[in-house]
Amino acid sequence: MSEAIADDVREATAAGHLRSRLAGVRRGAVGRVLGYNELGVAVALGLMVALVGSFHPRFLEVFSLANIGQQASFYGFMALAMVFLLAMGELDLSVGGVYVLTTLLGAIVVRDGLDPWLGGILCIVVGAGLGGINGLLANALRIPVIIVTLGTLSAYRGLGLIVSHSGSVGGQPLDNSFYRIVGGQYLKVPASVWVFAFMTIVLSILFTKTRFGFAVRAIGANREAARLSGYPVGRIRVLTTALVGALGGLSGAMTLAFFGAADPNLGIGYELQVIAAAIIGGTAVTGGSGSVVGAFMGALIISVIGAGLIQFGVSSEWSVFVTGVIIVGAVSLDALVRRRRSARRLITG
Repeated sequence: MSEAIADDVREATAAGHLRSRLAGVRRGAVGRVLGYNELGVAVALGLMVALVGSFHPRFLEVFSLANIGQQASFYGFMALAMVFLLAMGELDLSVGGVYVLTTLLGAIVVRDGLDPWLGGILCIVVGAGLGGINGLLANALRIPVIIVTLGTLSAYRGLGLIVSHSGSVGGQPLDNSFYRIVGGQYLKVPASVWVFAFMTIVLSILFTKTRFGFAVRAIGANREAARLSGYPVGRIRVLTTALVGALGGLSGAMTLAFFGAADPNLGIGYELQVIAAAIIGGTAVTGGSGSVVGAFMGALIISVIGAGLIQFGVSSEWSVFVTGVIIVGAVSLDALVRRRRSARRLITG
């Protein structure tokens, strides 16, 4: 009996120590790293824009920059949420499927008579549900989210083809205020860009200033330590995948509002762009840290690369190659920085 009590005491003490360590050391470390990473990404973004603009001045016009921001927003919404999942040490490959399926469903129900505002909300709700399914399956099967989403990517995109009969969905009531407000422009900037910036602020606060955001980082830093500290790892995993899905649905609603139609070919390749934006923005693939603001700028960098290559007369296909090279560079730099920090800590004791 005394040995059992002693074991309980040791486990409680260990959990308390781990909780203290996560709450103190990890919070401080993440706070210091994020500012440095965001500054570096901002400088890189500024240099890219300045470089292209120096050769093609019209690239710096408001219309051109607003168009770049709009293109970035469509996959950028999901990149903001992907930061949470990457910070947990997980990865969702189904984002493109969620995006296209929610856009198509929204277009179909609105075409069939549902109010467009309710159709937009339905996109977000369905997206959250699809994302939540990913998390529930991962928990039930006890496998990483990336394995589940390898399958649901095809499943969700396949459902999109089925419900749309492999064709575009139009017939939208374009005179409705939903298309004027959500699909319109303000100060010559598309509404999707303003919403993208707003969601960056909201999710950055959620990631850095709330218990949920800290729990996500703690799980990514050390899953077992977080479990012993009392964090409901499975529940947080489902909430995080649902968040990724909800932002995919929001992107679908913004897309429907702007184009006034949906196509089953939407979102092809978004998996790469979403993950790339988060990684380029400074979110570690090993988990434990991340930057929502960095993902915002990472999405803009990818959009600038694509637009810049077109300005120089280079085929747009090269943007995929350049994005891949930048991902490799960002991951390599992150690994190098982490090794140097570990070596420095060992030296300083």
